[in-house]
Amino acid sequence: MSLSDSFNQSRDWRNGQIGQKVREALQKRGFQASYVMTTQEAREEVLKLTPAGSSVGISGSVTIRELGLVEELKKRGHIVYDHWAPGLTKEENMAVRRNQLTADVFLTGCNAITLDGRLLNTDFTGNRVAAMIFGPRRTIMVAGINKVVPNVEAGLRRIKDVATPLNSHRRQWGKACAVAGHCIECNLPDKSCRVTTIIEMCPDGNQDFYVVLIGEELGY
Repeated sequence: MSLSDSFNQSRDWRNGQIGQKVREALQKRGFQASYVMTTQEAREEVLKLTPAGSSVGISGSVTIRELGLVEELKKRGHIVYDHWAPGLTKEENMAVRRNQLTADVFLTGCNAITLDGRLLNTDFTGNRVAAMIFGPRRTIMVAGINKVVPNVEAGLRRIKDVATPLNSHRRQWGKACAVAGHCIECNLPDKSCRVTTIIEMCPDGNQDFYVVLIGEELGY
């Protein structure tokens, strides 16, 4: 076995240990959860969980796009509500976001997942976190192993110092964190992190909630 193979094997072992621990914690909190090693397995899992003919809302998630799910769902004939679709007017964009709230299936990423199974997310508009809590008939959350954090405090710091600056930079927003590369605890009119949620247990109004954790790094 080469040195590189040995490193990869050890990394996969560690990711698996963490992934299974988080999966069990999520299940204890009422979520339906699974752990897969690769993005290909995750993609297959999500497609299997998406019923034929269902309408699908796509959140603003880099992870979902990295899995190539938008294109595949369209090929399968699903109605897809994707507010990242090019050419939308501001009014059309908001209409798509509202349709996501009542879609049959809502696909989303996650900003941070604690070892004991809490889900942390921050939004600018609020449509993504709203749809996680209530509205869609089924929610499927997909997250890379890089989203796992020890506790809520670490999750909030990850959101401020990793997820929000990277998303602001990706969107070429001149936000303070996009310039600094980390949160400066601003309270400016263009502040990105406006709505933060901590889902302690599977929401009573959205109990068909799946979490697919992947043993690879994906998204921000």
